[in-house]
Amino acid sequence: MGKGPGCLLCGHKCRVDRSGKDLGQCGAGTRVGFSTYLIHPGEEPPLSGRQEGAGSGTIFFSRCNLKCVFCQNWQISQANQNCQDIDEERLVEIMFQLASLGAHNINLVSPTPYALEIAKAIAKAKIQGLKLPIVYNSGGYDSKTCLALMDGLVDIYLPDAKIGLSPEEDENQPDARSMRLFGAGDYVKHNRLALKEMKRQVGHLLMDQNGLAVKGLLVRHLVLPDNLARTDSLLRWLRDQLGADLYLSLMAQYHPANQIKLGDNPEFRSYPGLGRPLSVREYEQWTELAWSLGLHNTFVQDLAAASQMRPDFGKDDVFE
Repeated sequence: MGKGPGCLLCGHKCRVDRSGKDLGQCGAGTRVGFSTYLIHPGEEPPLSGRQEGAGSGTIFFSRCNLKCVFCQNWQISQANQNCQDIDEERLVEIMFQLASLGAHNINLVSPTPYALEIAKAIAKAKIQGLKLPIVYNSGGYDSKTCLALMDGLVDIYLPDAKIGLSPEEDENQPDARSMRLFGAGDYVKHNRLALKEMKRQVGHLLMDQNGLAVKGLLVRHLVLPDNLARTDSLLRWLRDQLGADLYLSLMAQYHPANQIKLGDNPEFRSYPGLGRPLSVREYEQWTELAWSLGLHNTFVQDLAAASQMRPDFGKDDVFE
């Protein structure tokens, strides 16, 4: 649980008693780590819409249960810069403030460490009249304990599927690549369980007459250079296990960030592709595979996305 002995909210299952002074492996305590909130026009069309000035009502939480070496949000996910801890009542206020600004939904980014507190806040907000769809936007390393808290409260799941496994690999064995890149050697095992549970709760994505998502699952996958994310095997698993009607966002926005910088970084010589942007041909290869597998509900990006919408949480306008 989020409070009390034994935190089991993510795949780490670190069992820390966060009701005291101890912190989880993610660095979270009993209060909600918060960075900022805004109307985000750059999410997938069913979330941000296509109308000028509209967008997804996005709340960015600090700290994270994963340690992605190229995380774009590293300032708040790992460095915890310019963040504060808030209570459930303040979180409810933020949800209503976003609603008053015309948000299409309430988009909770990296909520996993605070699932219990967030679940209470969502319930309070709905009792107080909040009608917007709730989007649970996570790294996909959520446990069934965590997702049980969200069952019936979350309308739209927006998880990552960060990496696949080669056919000869066993999901029950530690994966050195997942450990090095994401800080979780068992990421695939827990991600697969989470994706299946999310689909069980909300089904495939449903949209209203304006093309805005109202309920369902939308899976994100960031394509990495040199097929470091094993995109080929991941796409096949998604099709086979979640169905060809799955809504998938195949993202092209990789750029070296956080621990990865352009140039030679001795720590990551085993993964030289991380030091460069994605190529057009690489991305086209995987979009073509998605279509050929029958994953026709796939959103694609222009490679210009890698140089656009880069967040800087040190600025008032994060996506300036």
